[in-house]
Amino acid sequence: MISVSEISKLIDGEIVGNKDLLVKGICGIKDGKEGYLTYLKDNSYKKYIKDCQASVFIIDNDYNSFLENKTFIKVKNSGLSFIKILEIFKNKLEIIKEDTPSLGNNVNISNNVKFGKNVIVGNNSTIHSGCFIGDNSNIGENTTIYPNVVIYNDIEIGDNCIIDGGCIIGADGFGLIENNNIFYNIPHIGKVIIGNNVSIGSNTCIDRGTIDNTIIGDNVKIDNMVQIAHNVKINNNCVIAGQVGIAGSTVLYKNVKVGGRTGIIDNLEIGKNSIIAGNSFVWKSIKENSFVSGDPAEDHKLRLKKIAAFNKILNKK
Repeated sequence: MISVSEISKLIDGEIVGNKDLLVKGICGIKDGKEGYLTYLKDNSYKKYIKDCQASVFIIDNDYNSFLENKTFIKVKNSGLSFIKILEIFKNKLEIIKEDTPSLGNNVNISNNVKFGKNVIVGNNSTIHSGCFIGDNSNIGENTTIYPNVVIYNDIEIGDNCIIDGGCIIGADGFGLIENNNIFYNIPHIGKVIIGNNVSIGSNTCIDRGTIDNTIIGDNVKIDNMVQIAHNVKINNNCVIAGQVGIAGSTVLYKNVKVGGRTGIIDNLEIGKNSIIAGNSFVWKSIKENSFVSGDPAEDHKLRLKKIAAFNKILNKK
């Protein structure tokens, strides 16, 4: 825990509220927690402050809508200041100092596997050569990790999973703050949590959450060369084909199927039982039981009617 006054000194801020308040950690502004700190990315996030349970807010100097029961730290640039605070709480990947993991019964570990501290591997699991598993990561029972998989710190993988060769799970996401035409990387302190009966194809990358977690539900099947960004939530029984890219904080609800080479932008909701055809570009949220296709993606039947009508016009010329 760290006091508000210490944080304010670190980021050269001005405190409005309780300077002696102790901060337990970092939270998102949409899912705030009492005793935690968050920040306003821009003015569009002001609407969340009133109902947010967070106790401390990092805000820009021009902000002036203060609440009596909240503490604020005014700074020149809230985004850059928040980066400094995240660095305090981030568990960094250290130079490999191999430790002895806690192994269940009948676990098979190949040569040239490296473990961080406090790693747990469940019964009947297999880890092939060339893998690295970072501090505080937990691998369930009957799970197979194929060669050259990199699992960063604080990752949870469930039972009966298959992680194919070359996957990278838990690297920082592509989160950036711009200031004076220079981009700064945002440290990520969230986890990746993978459920049971999940299969992940070769060379797929799943980024850890910025603050909250990236979550892959039970029975999810992911093909080769898929990019899943920070804070994405993929619910149970989803199927994702090769070369799909899903941008940050998007949610796929149950039973969604995504065709190959599809791109889905950030902060969308894809309704349950929906199908997205291959080579689609999804730019807005999709209602449940939808079938969309194309670039930009739209209702598949409507798109086919438009194509047919367009072809009629061409044939008349």
